[in-house]
Amino acid sequence: MRFYASLISLAVLVVAGCGRQDALDYGFVIRNVLISPAYQSLNIRLQQNLELSQQAREALEHGVTLSIRLEMELRNDNNMIVARRDVRHFYLRYLPLIERYQLSEEETGDLQSFSRLRHLLAVIDELNVQLSTGPLPTGSYELRTRIRLDESRLPTPMQLPAWFSRQWQHDSEWSVWPFEISA
Repeated sequence: MRFYASLISLAVLVVAGCGRQDALDYGFVIRNVLISPAYQSLNIRLQQNLELSQQAREALEHGVTLSIRLEMELRNDNNMIVARRDVRHFYLRYLPLIERYQLSEEETGDLQSFSRLRHLLAVIDELNVQLSTGPLPTGSYELRTRIRLDESRLPTPMQLPAWFSRQWQHDSEWSVWPFEISA
């Protein structure tokens, strides 16, 4: 009897593992972050990989605006006190009458237009962001970053299903990037 229970458990694990294949086809990953201190700010270059799920692509092509949320947290490395938090929103739209994709940034109001979705995603893959910090004392710091698809900014009827569907889970892990501020 134990043999059959073990065999059934093994079969369930194999079947569950097979269902995770689609998780590799989409999602957001932060590959690298380059930080250069400037006068009372940080110039940040994010190198990412953003792949939308089939369901997100279909929603975009049917007129749903997608919101990409970039979260940054600057911490003092000595005592882990958060010196600055910042959130940036990027909006992806498809305009079917002119067959163009648009990328806009909420904070700056910048608007760019693209003929292909892959061109739009390539721009987000290589982001340059300036983070105002005020004066920072000399020392060690770390920048934590993550990027995600913001389900809370979807149209209201889509929000609840999106929270429970794996096809809408695109969040990257938090990544930590240490750097130094010198005198």
